[in-house]
Amino acid sequence: MKRPSWPLVMALVLCAALAGTAYGTLSGWTHGAYIKLRRETRLALGLEKFWLRLPGPGSTGTRSPVACPDPSTTRVLVTGGQSNAANTNTKAASLPADAEVYAWFNGACWRGEDPMPGATGKGGSLWPLLGAALTQDLGQPVLFINGAVGGSQVGDWLDRRSGYLDALLERISAAQAQGYAPELILWHQGESDANVMPDTAEGHAAMRAQLDALSAQLLAAAPSAQLYMFQASKCIGPRRAEGVEAMRAVQRAVAEASPRIIAGLNTDDFGNDYRWDTCHFNSLGRSAVVGALTAPLLDLLRAPTLSGDAG
Repeated sequence: MKRPSWPLVMALVLCAALAGTAYGTLSGWTHGAYIKLRRETRLALGLEKFWLRLPGPGSTGTRSPVACPDPSTTRVLVTGGQSNAANTNTKAASLPADAEVYAWFNGACWRGEDPMPGATGKGGSLWPLLGAALTQDLGQPVLFINGAVGGSQVGDWLDRRSGYLDALLERISAAQAQGYAPELILWHQGESDANVMPDTAEGHAAMRAQLDALSAQLLAAAPSAQLYMFQASKCIGPRRAEGVEAMRAVQRAVAEASPRIIAGLNTDDFGNDYRWDTCHFNSLGRSAVVGALTAPLLDLLRAPTLSGDAG
């Protein structure tokens, strides 16, 4: 790799240092810009990317594990991708007291409430309300294995130095060892890549190759599962204001090439009224996404290939 010139190195270091000095007084949005600057500085210096710290054993705070549901009757869903699959909603969802919704994390079962264990962020998520809707209709417990990382690109998951994919695969393996075999992998990612993917045939092909590679590893880890790939690209900034069709086209192409991958809900259709910052879902957006998602997932979970019913 060609190293940058020393004047550029010094300029980048100075910019990062000045930004870091001001970090504690800046808005949440500008904090994100600082993280982006620090990451780009490391890349320019030929260093590895600045990876987000993944949730560890202490990330559940004062919460305690709960008794696990019967694996033979529990429906198991993996969730992953980036921030809209993580805990970025402005408000934690209210999970009914009798809802049999769980999360598998750190070798134990937890009540499936926000913030969802295993995903980054400290806010709300899509999954408690989705789990409540599924378990109410199916009459069976629902267990989530979460792993979404805010701001991540597909390439971050493929780079083993990040630890993102390994952490999720280890979580899946541990759950399987206890009898919890994933049936669906819900993957919501594309907003970050949509902002940087070159709008050329070569750029689209490279993006597809990455997404193909990631999908293959996820499906290999969960042999009985199908991967439900959301169509997602809308986020902050003019380039992504209405979503990026080229990104959605790549996602659809990946799904169309595999019988185990489903081209899922196009969440770019949920505009700014459904997002608190034009990117991340607010409570209205969460309700809308869950409302649109529940029936298709129920159909998949009732299908013979997933439920094990004769047909």
